[in-house]
Amino acid sequence: MHDDTQVARVIVMGKALRNGQFPVRLVSDLGYGYGYPLFNFYGPLPYYVGGFLYMWGIPALLAAKIMFFIGTALAGITMYVLASEILGAAAGVVSAVAFVYAPYHAVQIYVRGAVGEFWAMAFLPLVVWGLMTMKDSFRRRSAVFWGGIGLAGVILSHTIFGYLTAGTVIGGIVLYWIISRIKKTVDRNVIIGVWKMVGIGLGISTFFWLPAFAEMGWTSVSAQIGPTANFRDHFVCLWQLWNAQWGFGGSISGCVDGMSFKLGKLHVFLALTGLLAWWIKRNAVPKKTHYILLALGITLGAVFIMLPSSQFLWDIVPFSSYVQYPWRFLTYAVLGLSMLGGLAVTMTDKRALQWLLAVVIVIAIVAVNAKWFRGQYRVDRPAGAYEDSGELRFRVSKISDEYLPASLPRPNVLSEVVSDSVPATVDYTVETEVDTETYFRFVVTSRKDAEVTIRRAYFPGWNFWVNGKVTNPSIVDGVPHIPVSTGESIIEMHFFSTPVRVIGNLISVMTLMITLFFYGKKQTKTLA
Repeated sequence: MHDDTQVARVIVMGKALRNGQFPVRLVSDLGYGYGYPLFNFYGPLPYYVGGFLYMWGIPALLAAKIMFFIGTALAGITMYVLASEILGAAAGVVSAVAFVYAPYHAVQIYVRGAVGEFWAMAFLPLVVWGLMTMKDSFRRRSAVFWGGIGLAGVILSHTIFGYLTAGTVIGGIVLYWIISRIKKTVDRNVIIGVWKMVGIGLGISTFFWLPAFAEMGWTSVSAQIGPTANFRDHFVCLWQLWNAQWGFGGSISGCVDGMSFKLGKLHVFLALTGLLAWWIKRNAVPKKTHYILLALGITLGAVFIMLPSSQFLWDIVPFSSYVQYPWRFLTYAVLGLSMLGGLAVTMTDKRALQWLLAVVIVIAIVAVNAKWFRGQYRVDRPAGAYEDSGELRFRVSKISDEYLPASLPRPNVLSEVVSDSVPATVDYTVETEVDTETYFRFVVTSRKDAEVTIRRAYFPGWNFWVNGKVTNPSIVDGVPHIPVSTGESIIEMHFFSTPVRVIGNLISVMTLMITLFFYGKKQTKTLA
């Protein structure tokens, strides 16, 4: 898959957790052995799952596969909760299976390896469920709670989708308020409820997104928005949504790409059938109207934003260049189509017939789309090879090194990667006593006054001591250099939270405690 870093990220997350770091920000081994603050910027939630499994003794490759499975299965569960709420259990099953077996879901898992994106996809139905349920005064508390949890899950799974989803919800509630004011039908409780939901989602995830925005300038992330990731080159041609050729390649400018962007013919057919069934009975089922309109709006809006005709919006919306690929909105389009697909079983009011239809449709969905859920070829290598130093410090590091300082030279061959954080020289010897992600202690015995180069990528939060005295190193090419005197010197470096991280951590903890206090106990009763 394109992002062939997932096993390595599970390993470094597990190591960091094992060493007591939480929340995990810094990782070792990656970044050519210099280490870097991967999970200060990259959605950590899926990797906490994989990392905890690895920490508990499950082999890294198996832990990564379990992480993939949980994210996939979770999407079906949350979609069932959303669709069954409005359409009934049979329709909920159809929508859930359609969501899980969407062709783009296979692209995310087996072609792109986009763990964060399909985990974010799994939390989106909870956000929509919260919005849909907000008008019900008896369950508004449930809507606020689970909608907020869903939004937090999206943000913590994938930074870009968190930005898109939170922005869309905020923009939607503002638009709802404007339209309601014009019609003079403002429901303040709904508006306040949505703002509470957004507050819970943003608040719980503040420990992640606040430092990510504030400290991005210390990395090379902005360099990723370059010639190969310019959104203007990655719009989708309309016909590609219907029948794009399947492949394991990449996205390029134009209408012929190495990967597929199709929505799924059966998914489109089911959605149209569902809309027809609703239209025939629209006067008898007014409760479904808002659900259909929202699902249709999500689908059509996502399709439009992927087409070249939407470029004017991309040019004016702040930070849109960080999205990189307009076809990422396939996730939202699949969400809307799957919501509509369940409607197909509502063409009959008889429960037995609805379940019969559901079984037939589910079999058809799996039969048509299961073939996409497979790898391009089989990799035969020992599971332990994924933990090899060269694998982590060179091959995987070369795939993703954007979280290193821009000035730090990148190795070109394996022999250039870091093997010792402080290598001995002719002027001094080194004895390492402790070497973890966030604490490093070593003894230098120097024959003369010298400058020790520590091959750790510098990032705000590192503090240094020489023989117990605070020392401010010089940072050269992204790594610290510390002067030592003749004789023996004990050098320590400890990674602490910066003020912005402390604020983010406090807000997240306070939000979680307040949310559980005001919603947790009553939520259990409501859901029961």
